[in-house]
Amino acid sequence: MLEVRNYKKKKLYDLTVSKENSVEIKELKKGEKASILSDTMFKAMFYHTKRIKYSAKLISYYLDISYEELLKNIKLTKNELDKEYKNTKGERSDYVAEMNGVKINIEVNNNSNYTVMERNMEYAHRLYSEKVKVGDDYKFKYNQVIQFNLNNFSFIGNDKIVDIYSIQNDEGLVLNDKLIFINIYVPNLRKKMYNQGIENLSEEERYLLGLIEPDINLSKELGGKIDIMIEYVNEAGEVTMGTNFGESYDKEWALKDEGRREGIKEGIKEGREEGIKSSAINLLKNGASLELISKSLGYTIDELEEMKKEINNKNLD
Repeated sequence: MLEVRNYKKKKLYDLTVSKENSVEIKELKKGEKASILSDTMFKAMFYHTKRIKYSAKLISYYLDISYEELLKNIKLTKNELDKEYKNTKGERSDYVAEMNGVKINIEVNNNSNYTVMERNMEYAHRLYSEKVKVGDDYKFKYNQVIQFNLNNFSFIGNDKIVDIYSIQNDEGLVLNDKLIFINIYVPNLRKKMYNQGIENLSEEERYLLGLIEPDINLSKELGGKIDIMIEYVNEAGEVTMGTNFGESYDKEWALKDEGRREGIKEGIKEGREEGIKSSAINLLKNGASLELISKSLGYTIDELEEMKKEINNKNLD
């Protein structure tokens, strides 16, 4: 990465990612519904024309427009993004809706890898330039895109529940307000509920948690006097009990569970490798012979020579 001179900025992914207080997509028990963070549940409850009121309600909490007006004008659109190149495979966003020419995009992120966030930014840019056509008259039309990222992870040192990004300079002067990213950190919201109690949550926080939390009774308690929340919990419970939904959800959580187990195995393997390398470095620093280290730890002589050079270079620095 190249850096711009005299423009050193703290980057989000310089912070350590945390999965503490995240929602686990797992086998459901009696009295539970699938979380909206599940791909299967998200498609069933949000990307469904007859249930658009639930996503509209969530969006209305963050945009300067009433729920009633939003519900009246918002329309789901195709979530398959235009191909960048003729022969490339098409990609699908989780949710795309349009209102008065504005594209509203929602992405659910259970994977905390930065490439996922970069992919989402790419989706937003493709929606932004979707209507650009170049002809003899060179007409350019760019969409305003508001992207919501429902992140099932957080960053240590960033306790914000909602973090809004746009293109602006270091003094806050906005270059372009047609691309807006609203990051919502689910673990930070759950942490607030655990530490401060439901009574100290705002209405939008309670609504969002009602969508997220698997426990049906807790979701109803969170809903309180939010009528649409009770509707959502009841309908989500019915959907969760459906045979077709159950089969899709079972496959989803089984795959995620397998991925989690593989991740643990990989982490153990990496930890072992780091431990062996650390032992080799300590032995080199203490003057042990290359032959002895090679025989004991399995490194080749050439690999140990490289390690020795690295140690010497660091000592010179």
